[in-house]
Amino acid sequence: MPTQRNTRTPATEVRANLIAAGRRLLEREGAAALTVRAVATEAGVAPMGVYNHFDGKDGLLDAVVTDGFAEFATAVAAHDGDAATRLRNSGRNYREFAIANPTLYGLMFSAECEAEDEVAARAFGVLADIVRYGQAAGVIRLGDATHLAAQIWACVHGAVSLELGSVYPPFIDVAASYEHVLDLIARGVAA
Repeated sequence: MPTQRNTRTPATEVRANLIAAGRRLLEREGAAALTVRAVATEAGVAPMGVYNHFDGKDGLLDAVVTDGFAEFATAVAAHDGDAATRLRNSGRNYREFAIANPTLYGLMFSAECEAEDEVAARAFGVLADIVRYGQAAGVIRLGDATHLAAQIWACVHGAVSLELGSVYPPFIDVAASYEHVLDLIARGVAA
């Protein structure tokens, strides 16, 4: 007698598929399209799967944002040997991530959902590590690396948020302006 194979998808794979489906819907159709039914359909699972893995839409949204912060931490990391170049490229990577994922980026920094603290903190920790690297190289002034990282983050976040909100005057070259913001940051934290 032939044995039956279990064709059920492992729970971790279902969870990952639901998060990926949520990300696709979010960027394609916006936050309003992120419903339990739509995500389940996109992932090819029953709507109950969303409740089983995330306790509903809010839990799914939190998981999608947490996943976003994990990807963001990887994206913002820069590994250039030159400390000044590393800081600048990290800023460029920040903007590229936000432009590539505008809806997710907006939710990551909203009060609508809550990422896992450890994952979100890791994204900030990447920038603090870049500051420490610059301090060790003598490019960034000494001081509390987390405070300097918070100031840098505020600058790039503000510039990116203005760009994503399309509030710059039409005569401003947004990409060039962002490079000037990075220049401003480099001068502001210089040793």
